[in-house]
Amino acid sequence: MFVGNSLVVRLIDALSQLPAGYPVYSNRGASGIDGLLSTAAGVQRASAKSTLAIVGDLSALYDLNALALLRQVSAPFVLIVVNNNGGQIFSLLPTPQSKRERFYLMPQNVHFDHAAAMFNLRYHRPENWEELESALAGACEPRRQR
Repeated sequence: MFVGNSLVVRLIDALSQLPAGYPVYSNRGASGIDGLLSTAAGVQRASAKSTLAIVGDLSALYDLNALALLRQVSAPFVLIVVNNNGGQIFSLLPTPQSKRERFYLMPQNVHFDHAAAMFNLRYHRPENWEELESALAGACEPRRQR
């Protein structure tokens, strides 16, 4: 598993129940979000094992060109982008509500379907847990050629 920074790593830490010794990777980077997709692709290549990567939307946008690396993985690679319209960790921190969007959040109002299509990657946009489970179950199935 590869986890992004900011809200994602905190949620994984607080909510997951991973077995002892389960390999979890991350990368701090200069600002916390730079190069996360590239690093996740590198973790998969080095381990040659199935990899689940979970990053935030700003992290994905910051390293979008790294999606090209995901076309050449040696084992299943699933990327979950927590698309919460950027910077939502500040909603959990003591920041003034009246100034939060202007000074702390970075709403981008984007979806990643076109980015996935550009790199010929499968894409799902689950709206609930059932749809997420279904998408994850199908992630390891062989890909049909277009």
